[in-house]
Amino acid sequence: MNIIFDAKEVSYDEAIDGDIVQVSFAQDDHDDILENPYKYLFISVNYEFPPFEPTFEWYDGKKYGGSDLIIDYTFQVDHLMMQLDNNLVFDISFKIGKPLFEKINQFFRNIHKT
Repeated sequence: MNIIFDAKEVSYDEAIDGDIVQVSFAQDDHDDILENPYKYLFISVNYEFPPFEPTFEWYDGKKYGGSDLIIDYTFQVDHLMMQLDNNLVFDISFKIGKPLFEKINQFFRNIHKT
């Protein structure tokens, strides 16, 4: 299944001095993720306790789901293409500045090594 959308909201957040890192791509910037009617991809890693593996939460406009493994990805300054182990392919376009791009790019490099 392909989940395709333009992300109006792209974020990178850290907590506990970088022990928890979260990256999200959302079709809109709705505040309440539980009541969000828009497509999104949310990736989180807890570096405080091993194993340091990412978790994925997503919404395709109809149903919610998750996964634990990236098969392949391409991250560019305005586009993310990502395949997960459950045969999902995300095709997400967005516009972000260079500082945010660099943070997220490093995040992907770190999680793809694990």
